[in-house]
Parts: sequence; C-alpha cells; structure tokens
Amino acid sequence: MTNSYSKKPATRRFAAAPLAAAVVHAMLAQAAVAQDERAILEEVIVTATKRELNLQDVGQSIVAFSTADIEKMGIKSMSDYIRALPSVSLTSTTPGRNSLVMRGISTGSSEYRTDSQTALYLDEQPMTTNSQQVSVRAIDMERIEALPGPQGTLFGSSSQTGTLRMITNKPNHDGFSGQVEGSYGSTTGGDNSYDINGHLNIPLIDDILSMRLVGYTSEDGGYVDNVYGRSLSGNFDNADEVDRDFNTYGVDGGRISVLWTMNEDWSALFSVVGERTDTQGSWETDPELGDHKITRFVDEWREDDWYSAAVTLTGDLGFASLSGTVTHFERDIAYEWDNNTYAQQKDRYYGGGLYWEAYYAGDPYYYNFYNYGLYDSEYLGSSIINDQKQERDTLEIRLASQGDSRLQWMVGAFYEDVYDEWYYYTKQPGLMSTRAWATAQNYAYYNSNYYDNVTYPLPDTEIGYSNTMERSVEQIAVFGELSYDLTEKWEVTGGVRWAEFERDEYDKYQFPEGLAPFGGADTDGSYGEKTKNDDMIYKFSTRYHFDDDRMVYFLFSQGFRLGGANSDRAANTGVVPKNYEPDFLDNYEVGIKSQWLDNSLQLNASLFFMEWDDYQVSAWDGVGPWWLRGTLNAKTAESKGIEADVNWQATDRLSFRASIFVAEPQFTEEFVTPGGSVYRDGMPMPGAPEEKAFFSVSYDIPDVLGGDLWFYYDITYESESWNGTTDIIDRDENGLSPSWHYSNFQMGLDLPSDLSMVLSVDNVFDQETYSYVSTSGNDDADLFGDNRYHNLRSLDRPRTVWFTLRKDF
Repeated sequence: MTNSYSKKPATRRFAAAPLAAAVVHAMLAQAAVAQDERAILEEVIVTATKRELNLQDVGQSIVAFSTADIEKMGIKSMSDYIRALPSVSLTSTTPGRNSLVMRGISTGSSEYRTDSQTALYLDEQPMTTNSQQVSVRAIDMERIEALPGPQGTLFGSSSQTGTLRMITNKPNHDGFSGQVEGSYGSTTGGDNSYDINGHLNIPLIDDILSMRLVGYTSEDGGYVDNVYGRSLSGNFDNADEVDRDFNTYGVDGGRISVLWTMNEDWSALFSVVGERTDTQGSWETDPELGDHKITRFVDEWREDDWYSAAVTLTGDLGFASLSGTVTHFERDIAYEWDNNTYAQQKDRYYGGGLYWEAYYAGDPYYYNFYNYGLYDSEYLGSSIINDQKQERDTLEIRLASQGDSRLQWMVGAFYEDVYDEWYYYTKQPGLMSTRAWATAQNYAYYNSNYYDNVTYPLPDTEIGYSNTMERSVEQIAVFGELSYDLTEKWEVTGGVRWAEFERDEYDKYQFPEGLAPFGGADTDGSYGEKTKNDDMIYKFSTRYHFDDDRMVYFLFSQGFRLGGANSDRAANTGVVPKNYEPDFLDNYEVGIKSQWLDNSLQLNASLFFMEWDDYQVSAWDGVGPWWLRGTLNAKTAESKGIEADVNWQATDRLSFRASIFVAEPQFTEEFVTPGGSVYRDGMPMPGAPEEKAFFSVSYDIPDVLGGDLWFYYDITYESESWNGTTDIIDRDENGLSPSWHYSNFQMGLDLPSDLSMVLSVDNVFDQETYSYVSTSGNDDADLFGDNRYHNLRSLDRPRTVWFTLRKDF
C-alpha cells in the first residue's frame, strides 16, 4: 500500500516555483532603472514583545501591515489579511466560523471542546475562541501583526502556535480629522454588495482629552442558489425554501475610544467596541447540482454579536514604564442549520434496523435492549440550533525598564476569567407522533420508578437531542523577560511564565429532551468536573548585529494548551480517561533580519523546527453513540520549514512585496485510538498546506488627471491541504482541498481635495477557491443511493468588481 497522502506528490513541492521565479525576474528587471530613483522603506514599529520596537530589531518571525498597507490592499475581513500571511491558514465554512492554523500545527477545525492553539488579540485584549474566531472588521486599524510560533511567555496558553494582533488607531491631540468611505460591489453570478465606514478624531480639551469614533456597515450579496430537491427518503421537498443568491452576510459595528493625558507621565485610554453580524443561507456548493448550488430544507441563519470594553493606564516612573489593562468581552452566537442528511441516515441505519441487523443478526432482544427505537423519527425534517455565549474578564499589569542600560527587564502579572456556555439541539417538528417518542416514553416510565429526576410522561417537545455545556476557566500568571547586551552587537534574552489554571465544566446530554441517553450512569444526563493544574514555560533568544542593517537571531520558545476533563459517561466506557493533560509545543528558530540597497530592500527569513508532545485528539470506540467520545493525549508531531518576507521599494513609484512559507507538518509517532484510527508516522496534519506564497506590486504615477494615479496587484498561492484527520487516516482524497490561487487588483486616483476614487477587482481570475470540503454527508447519501451531498465545497466569492469613494478631512 502506498504511503502517499497527496494526489500530486511529484509536483506538489515545487508548485510555488513559477511564482517565485516571476518575483525574482521582476525585481532584477527593475534593478537597472532603480539607481537614480531609489527610495527607502518606512520603519515599522511593532509591539510583539510588549515593547515598541522596530520590526527589524525583533528576534523572531513577524509580518506586519500598516494603515497604508491595509487601505491599499483593500483589507476588511479576516480572510482578506490571512491570504497575505503565508504562515497562517484559515478554514471557514461560513463567515464567522473561523479556524486558524499557524505553521501547520493542527488536529482539525472540529475540535471545538479543546482550547484554541492560535491567540487573537484586539489591542491588549484577548478574544480567542476555538473554531469560531472573531473576524474583527479591519476599519481604522493602525497595524495587523502576525507572530508565528509559540508566544506562550508573553501571551499565555492560547498562543501555542502563534498570535494574531489587531492594533487600532488611537485618539490623538493633533487636531480634528476623519475619513468617510463608501463602496459598491458587483459579483459575477450573484447579488450586489455595499460597504460604508468612517472615523473621526475629535480633540475635546487641548492636549488633554481626545475622542475617536469609528462606525461601519456592510452587506455582501449572495451567490449560492438554494435549488429544488427532495429529501434522501423522498418523503418531503424544499419547495418553500428555494431561492437565488440566498447566502448573504451583513456586518454592523462601531468603536469609541477616549484618550486622557493627565500630565507628561500618565495617560489613560478608554475604549468600547461592538459588532453584529447576520448570516443567511449556506456557503456550501454541491458538485452534483452545479456551480454555487445546494439543496437546503430549512431557513439557515447565524447571528454573532459581541462587544468589548477596555481601560489601559500607562505611566512613566523614570526608571521604568508601568502599564495596566482591564478588559471585558461578551459574545453571543446563535444559528440554525439544515440537519436532514444526518437525521435521515440516523433513521435508516439505526432506527430502521440496518445497524441492528448487521451487528446483532436482527435479534429483537438487542434492538429493544439498546433502544434503537429512539432513533426512529420516521424520516422527519430536522435542523440544528445552537445558542452560545462567552464572557471574558482580564487584567494585566506590566513593568518594563527604560533607558540605555545594557540590562533590560520586564515583569508582569495576568488574571483571566472565561465563561462559556452553549445549548445545542436538534429540532424535529412532529417528533411526538413517531416511534422514537413512544420508545422514549417507555424508557422514561421505567426510569421514573427508580429515579426522582426523570419525569413520566415526558413533557411535549420537538427537541430530539440536546447538549447543554458550561465551562469556566480561571487563571493567574506571572511572567518576565531579562535581556543583556554582552557586547554592542550581541544580546541575549531569557523569559519565563508560570500560570495556574482552574477549569470547571458542566455537561448535559438528553435524547430526546427530558431523557438522558440510554445506558448513562447519571440519569439526568449531566456531569460536572473541576480540574486544576499549573505549568511553567520558557523562552531564550540571542541576537547578533553585524551592523545597523543586518541581524541574525536564534529563538527557543514554548507554548502550551490547557488540559481538561471528559464526561463520566465517556470515561466509564474505558475509551478515554477522566482527565486529559496539557499538550506542549517547543519551537527552535534561526533567522535573519536585513536591509540592503540603502534601506530600500528588506529581506527577512527564518528556519524553524517545532516539536509537539502529547497532542490532544477527540476519540471514541467507533461503535457506541458519538456522544460517548472524549479527549485524550496522543503522542508526538512536528513541523519544520522556512518563512521568508521581502519588501523592496525599487523606486519612488514602484514597490514589491513577496512572502513564502514552505513546511512539513506531520505526525511523527504511530498512535492508535481506541476506535482503531491510526495516526501514522509521517501522516500530514489537517488544515495545513505545505506551501503558501504571496506577491504584490504597487506602482504610482503622479500628476495624472489632476491627481496621483496608482495601481496595485497581489496574488496568493496555497497548496492542497486535508480537511480532517479522518480523511487522512482513511486516505480518502475526497477530503483534500485542491491548491488554489487568488488575485486582487486595484486602481486608484488620489485628488488634491483629499478625495480618492478606487476601482478594484477581487478574485480577478474568478477562481473556485476552496476553504473547506465536507465529506461528512457522503456515507449518509450513499445509504440512500443518492449522488447529492458528496464532497460539499465551501467556495470563496466569485469575481467581484468594486467602486470606492473615500474622503479624508
């Protein structure tokens, strides 16, 4: 049997070569004409180390986009800037359901019960959510920073593989200013879209108090059609739901921040941010039905509301700077999705007796003993509904040395209290007239004779299954870094973080609502568990400056992810343990930061090797109900590769940017789950392309049509990647998202009146760019001999032409 996990192993490694060759050719062609026109690159200040430093002086891999970059690149959403970050990949089945992978370290986007491996920050505020990362609208942003690799000593447990930071523009006392922008877009084969946003900077008291206001609203028109079809069993259709371009996405939000400068040494920043997104329809495409077509039987929707409040106090103590930040974050998510393929498969395979006949030779005793009648809802329609909430409170205090001493230090303390809850259930109108309901009543009657917490008869309900979960995590941490200049050119840094976590979990399953799943040890279907642990992680780095323009560095850093508890029901099967442990990631990185040609050419590169120990995976025995699954620690994995980023201001008018990521993320030790799934040595990780590249070119022509004309073009390439570990284990190439490339073009005219007009084209070549391929419905449809619902693809928006007017004042 072949050990290959790729459709095109011979060409995959070199798929980015044509793009790289084009970049080099373009750069060399410009070199000859650049001598008399050469400009210098602007300095980029980042706060990745929680100090303000020139990006070129930071001894770790960083990519940053400035306000000007964000505007010229047309960045608004998370998917926009992730395309330009080769070390980061995004899985998104629908807007708002965002799973991030950095440097290829991942076990898949469906591991929603474990903690995120990539941290997301808005200014000083953590906003991390596993598999549903917040897509903060990139309006009036100062900077976007991507920090690949573990950032655990400074950013804590969720930054195991890296951190993304969105840095907002702050109020200033320089005077009244602002911007308003409006865009209108037309999508090939879809509805039109619009985007309106603006911001104001308003001094209230000269040099003391200023305010900044930001507001935005947008709607992306649909491009997927809900077409007519019958259910798998053929007993109902979707005639009432048929619609064209039914997948719309709306965003409304705003931000207010106030800067109070008390005196020369002390200031306070207050900010409140809120955003609401409204999603209608499905982003999936069924290849059997044609491009951008799907059959759905319910009105699918998703609402995502969040707001945050933060206060940051900063002071100059002379010998050190002191900063303290208090934040509060709340998020509410609710959605309803079509569940008919699974529900009808469930009715046929379990309720209809196929499983019973296959494993128990049709013996009626086992059918009744295992209560398979609970599954027989007689092919009713079904939808999934989820109501979810998160609250997060944090406090961080830092004290950092100042001055020109050879010894620099920083110490800090961090507190966080996170509360998550969700109520997830399936709705089946007409449930009470089915065999499943009759079986449930019989089961309730039996249990009510022995347990007080079971009611007979069961209250009327349409809820065929429900899961209620509450989880709180409280942590305290202290951290510090110490740097010392051994010579004028050579510096060493050490860092450490100690953290203690207490996790409190409550989980409740019912099948149907009001009745615990059969075979459960706890009759109301619930369990509660507290776990507590503490860990310490370390960082070491050293930098050597050959001169002011060239520096090499070595970095060792660590990241970790919290452990937790499984349900009593899952642990009682003996398949998963009662508790699972944290997993750890060690990162070894060497790199160069360099500037050439009188600071017009910037070349940064790094080689990295990351070892992942005791990684967490979801597991079950492969036979019992899926809710008996849990989490356990597996063995080892690794990712090794190279990152490179090139910026070249070839002339005053012409600039280039190119970034590339090449890696081999893979599991490195065979591990067999209790259900028989084998994580093989050398098996690739899901959601982890081995190659990704980004290239952009910008050209300005002054004094044209009464203003300055400019052109911008970028292209992203990403190699194929697997969607989930199940597909990789089974070597099912249906779960392989093909390689893709995606291009944007912009042409703008900036007039002396501070009015700008921009014509832009997203997805220039109208590529079918995959963000995910779902194979979960393949077996469901096969059970009915139906060719639909196989390899459903989540595709990016087709070619969209935008016209934008922007006014600065």
